[in-house]
Order: sequence, then C-alpha cells, then structure tokens
Amino acid sequence: MKRLQLLPMVCLLFSLTVLAQEWKEEHPGRPQNRLALKAGYFGELVLHPGLTVGLDYTVSENKWLTIHWDTDLGGYRHRWNNSSAFLTSGIGFRIHMGPVFTDFSLGIGYMHTRPDGVLFEKTENGDVEPASNRGHSHFMPNSSLQIGLHPGKNKQQPLKFHFGPEVYLQSSFNHTYLPHLAAKIGLTYQLQQP
Repeated sequence: MKRLQLLPMVCLLFSLTVLAQEWKEEHPGRPQNRLALKAGYFGELVLHPGLTVGLDYTVSENKWLTIHWDTDLGGYRHRWNNSSAFLTSGIGFRIHMGPVFTDFSLGIGYMHTRPDGVLFEKTENGDVEPASNRGHSHFMPNSSLQIGLHPGKNKQQPLKFHFGPEVYLQSSFNHTYLPHLAAKIGLTYQLQQP
C-alpha cells in the first residue's frame, strides 16, 4: 500500500526533469552554464551526522534573483535509533546582494529509514527470533533557508559556500508527520561550458 502512495511523488520527480530539459531546448539563447554540483553536511544537530550530494540547475537568472531547481541524494545516521537515506527535489529562489546571497527552497522527497540495531519478533510458539529489517518508506516535504557567499568579482568564481537550516516532515510516523530540523553546510560548484 505504501508503494502505491509513493508512486505519484516519483512520477512528479521524473516529470520535473523532463520539463527542465524541454525548457532548455525552448530557450537556446540563454547562458549554457546552468548546471552546478553540490556537496555538503546534512545533520540533525552534531549527534546525527549525514552527507548530501546533488545537482543545482538554474532555470532563470537576472542581476539580483536566480530561480533554480535542485535534486539532492543524501543520508544521516541517528545512532541507536535509525539510519536514513533520502532523495529530494525542489524549487529555490536565490536573492543576490553583492557577493552574499539568501536562498529559500521548497521541495518534496522520499526517505527510507532503517532501524539501527537488530530487531526481534515473537513467533507463534512463543519463542523470540531475529526479524527482517527492510526499513520504512516516508514522504518527505521540506523547506530550507540558506545564507551564502559567492566569492570573486562579479560572481566569476564557480564556487559558492552556503549554510542554514532545513525543516522537513517525515510521514507515517505513528500515523502523523514528524517534524525535523537539520543543519546544512555545503559547497556548490558551477560547471563551465567549453
């Protein structure tokens, strides 16, 4: 049943990819260095460390505003509780103020959590034995606010630094959405076209 609930979200993620490609083909005169690689720390406090890698695609850009579409793959470990892996996609708005920028993003995603440890279950005859540990799937809507620095004169350097909080919800946690707060610190490297 949960797999059927996740099907619309997976279809939406793939359709966003197709729409971005079609938009690029319809606007061939726009600058071509639109794709950037991202990597960073993603963790709930210091005790739940994690990492993310991803892509940042610039949809539209002018002197003070950039609209971008991001896709991130990551995970974190909550020791003695669970390990989580996630895939998210979302739209963001980056406001430039000289070399400094503020970035606000909204997105959706899929998270898979797996208990950190051995699970046991009671059998029909009353014995206790190890149980399978395939984990649980969750819908993951998210939002982040990042502050960043784009060094170099007129933003010519391909590297950007950013940090800030991300808030996300974990679905199907005791029949409700469980809110989480994570810290994001990372780098974005703008790929240059030949």
